[in-house]
Amino acid sequence: MTSRACPFPRDDIVPFLREGYLFTGKRRREVTHADDDRPLWLRVMGKPALLLRGADGVRLFYDASKVKRSGAMPAPIQGSLFGNGSVHSLDDEAHLHRKKTFVAVCYDDAQVERIKPMIEAEVREAMQRWAKHPESVYDSMVIAYGRASLRWAGIEGRDADLDVQATRLGEIVEGFAHPNLDHAKAWVNRRLTNRWCAQVIGEQRSGKRHAEPGTSLHAWATFRELDGTLLDEKTAGLEMQNTFRPHIAVARFAAFATKALFERPEWRERIQAETAERGTLVDGPLATAFAQEVRRYYPFVPVLPAFARTDFEFEGEKVSEGDRLLIDILNTNTGPSWERADEFDPERFLGVDFEQIVTFIPQGGSDVETTHRCPGEKIAVSSLATTIAALCEPGVEILPDGLDFSWREMPTRPTSGGLVTLHR
Repeated sequence: MTSRACPFPRDDIVPFLREGYLFTGKRRREVTHADDDRPLWLRVMGKPALLLRGADGVRLFYDASKVKRSGAMPAPIQGSLFGNGSVHSLDDEAHLHRKKTFVAVCYDDAQVERIKPMIEAEVREAMQRWAKHPESVYDSMVIAYGRASLRWAGIEGRDADLDVQATRLGEIVEGFAHPNLDHAKAWVNRRLTNRWCAQVIGEQRSGKRHAEPGTSLHAWATFRELDGTLLDEKTAGLEMQNTFRPHIAVARFAAFATKALFERPEWRERIQAETAERGTLVDGPLATAFAQEVRRYYPFVPVLPAFARTDFEFEGEKVSEGDRLLIDILNTNTGPSWERADEFDPERFLGVDFEQIVTFIPQGGSDVETTHRCPGEKIAVSSLATTIAALCEPGVEILPDGLDFSWREMPTRPTSGGLVTLHR
């Protein structure tokens, strides 16, 4: 294994950007000639970076006594995707203070249940459009998840106005990773969205809007920092966005689910029968297990960064304060800890509490309430399962064109977004 103290033959940032999701596995095989969970030293932007994966890697990455997040995310990604000053860049008491509000808004069971009928209604409306002409599942779900989550957040408005905001939020995710026109578009949409969300916060504070207590808009409009000061409108708007932007990003998984269902017609039959028996698209056990396997199997977030906050040793590797740490998301989800990791098998998630699986980290790992794990996962899984159930309904045809995707493009999805039509 390459030692931290040894000279690095190259900086790995360029091959990472070029090879995308393939990079971490390929680099590991080049250096170790193996595909295991041992830590691996890289060189990123001229500095040492320890690549972590597997159960022990997850535990280290979320150990706040050894690891911190502040400043770790590259500025172009932090600014365009998450927003500067948001919870993702905070540590310790400041992070926990804001995280409590995210947990109350997104993770509380009552809030999770409140959005489910909204999602089902929007997905069923999308199906009506499928009956008129073929449509991309990705595009459909950006709108469906966007409308539902904005209204769930307490932001009322006409469909057309909410669709504009949902589309902008989808494009923010679309262009965060590469210095190209999509990235420039992501920044434009970030600025427009920031301005709009700050305005919404201001309207709630002034009484022009009347979001109910418990909604995201109400929570962030009234949020106070540790010193008792009201959070400024721009940052409050950023954090409000961070309660629904990740939900809209789940449309990428919906596109992958379309591909997975096309390739596994037997699962379409099983889920269709389940929906007919239950009388609802929401939370079918088979559809939910299928959703979880989509989240495990297909690429979404490639890696997440952090910094070592102190000197320590991990599995024989000496880590110094300030060294960059990277958690390998994809190869933890599909690594040696999983039986038949290369097989797509939703059965593995039937009757399983996904939060208890240490190496299942498509949207972060460890404890939701005390770490940086995404508090919106329960909503994400339910929404994805609802979409999967809809795709299995009688008359829905998944078109074969454009279901391929690039492993080198980040973020990625099927090129067509998953085209579907509905035959009456």
